[in-house]
Amino acid sequence: MLDLKGVSKRSAFVLDKDGVIRYAEVLEKASDVPNFQAVKTTLEGLN
Repeated sequence: MLDLKGVSKRSAFVLDKDGVIRYAEVLEKASDVPNFQAVKTTLEGLN
């Protein structure tokens, strides 16, 4: 109906307590997975 074929993506974001984006990753395919180590490292840096 809306011809949205091929637009699925996966994203990962880390925001700090003030709402500032500290990490962003947008992957081309929904089947791809984010870099979990980078997310973890970013989260650890916020503490």
